[in-house]
Amino acid sequence: MPKISNISCHKIVNSRGDWTVMTKVTLDDGSVGVQSVPEGASKGKKEAVDILPEKSVDLVSNVINAALLGKDPFNQGNIDKTLVEIDGTENKRHLGANSILSVSLAVSKAAAASKGTPLYKYLREIFDPGNNEYTIPTPAFNILNGGKHANNKLSFQEFMVMPAKKVPFDKAYEMGVNIYHDLEKNLAKAGMDIDVGDEGGFAPNGLTPKLALEFIKECAAERSKPGGNVFFGIDVAADSFKEILNYFIEEEGLHLNSEGLADYYRDLLKDFPLIYLEDPFQEEDFAAWKKFYNEFSETLMIVGDDLTVTNPSVLEQIIPMKLINAVIAKPNQIGTLTETFEFIKIAKDNNLQVIVSHRSGDTAEDTFIADLAVAVGAEFMKSGAPARGERVAKYNRLLEIFLELSSN
Repeated sequence: MPKISNISCHKIVNSRGDWTVMTKVTLDDGSVGVQSVPEGASKGKKEAVDILPEKSVDLVSNVINAALLGKDPFNQGNIDKTLVEIDGTENKRHLGANSILSVSLAVSKAAAASKGTPLYKYLREIFDPGNNEYTIPTPAFNILNGGKHANNKLSFQEFMVMPAKKVPFDKAYEMGVNIYHDLEKNLAKAGMDIDVGDEGGFAPNGLTPKLALEFIKECAAERSKPGGNVFFGIDVAADSFKEILNYFIEEEGLHLNSEGLADYYRDLLKDFPLIYLEDPFQEEDFAAWKKFYNEFSETLMIVGDDLTVTNPSVLEQIIPMKLINAVIAKPNQIGTLTETFEFIKIAKDNNLQVIVSHRSGDTAEDTFIADLAVAVGAEFMKSGAPARGERVAKYNRLLEIFLELSSN
C-alpha cells in the first residue's frame, strides 16, 4: 500500500490579494495531492484559528511532514487525528487551521489519485461507503454583495438567486449566468456602478435590501418565474452590523432591536420569493433565533453559519435549542476533513439541510468543495457569483461532475 513520502508547502495569493498556503502531499507511488486554503472575511467567534502563512509553511514542511511521513493516506481518520493531537488546542491555534486543512485535504486528493478514483467518489467512500447514488447540489449564486464582502453601505452580505431543485444543474447554471448579466445591464441603466465585491457579485452604493431584491426580481422575471423556477436567498451576516443593543442598517439609518429586525424580514418575505435566510441574527441572540424559527421554520430555510461554524460540538449544543433547519459547511472553519464529515453527518441525522460553501478570500486552484458537496449529498452549494475565476472554478467542477454522472 502507498505511504506518504513527502509534504511540502508554499505561499500563494488568494482572490483578495492576500497570502495563503498551498500544500503538496506526495505518496511513494508517485501520486500527488495539492490543496490551497481559503479565508473568510465574516467569521464566527468559535471558528478555528488561522496562523500567518509564513509560519504555516514552516510548520507544514517540517513538523507535519515529519509526523506524517510513512503514514497510510487511505486512513483519513488517523491522519486527521494525528494532526489534531500535534496541535493540542481546541481552536487549532498552534499549527493553525490553515496548515492543518491544507494537509488534510491534500492527503485525500493524493489517496484518490492513487486509486484512480474521482475525488467525489473517493470522499463518498469515506463519508457513506456503499452508497452509489449521487445528486448534484443546487447552486446559490451570490449576485449582489454587501456587508464585509463589499466596499459599499449595503448591510446585508449576500443576495442570491437559487434555481428550483427540479431544474437540472446545467440549466440552473445557465439561468444564474443570464440573470447575472441582466442585473449588470439593469444596474448600469439605473446609473449605478457595476464594480464587484469579494465574491463576484455587484456592489453598487445606493441600494437598500429591498431595492436590491427589486433589481433581482426584475432580472429573474425576464428569465423565469420568481417563486416558480427561481427563488431568492440572503446571507444577512447579522453579526457584522450588530451594535451593543441594536442592529444598525446603515443605508436606511435604522437602529432595530431583535423584534424590529424580525419585522424587517417579515416585510421582505411578503414581497419576494425568499426561501433562505442565513445568520439573520447575531450568533448569541438566541431568543430572536428561537422566536423566528418557531414562526418560519416550515416555509423558510433558517441557516446557521457564524452560529454553528462547522463545529460538531457546537452543532450538538445548538440542535436541541431548535433555532435552525439548515447549516453551512465550510471545511476551513473547523480544519480537518474528518471533522467536516462529522458535522455534516450530525446535521443530516437531525434533518438539517446542508449548504457546502466557499469563502470570500478563495483561489481558482481550489475546487474541493464541489466534490465535497456531491460526496455528502448536500442540498446546496455556494461559490459566489457566476463570474471571477475563483468562483466559477467550483461551479465548473460541479458541471463537470454533473455531465459525468449524466453520461453513465
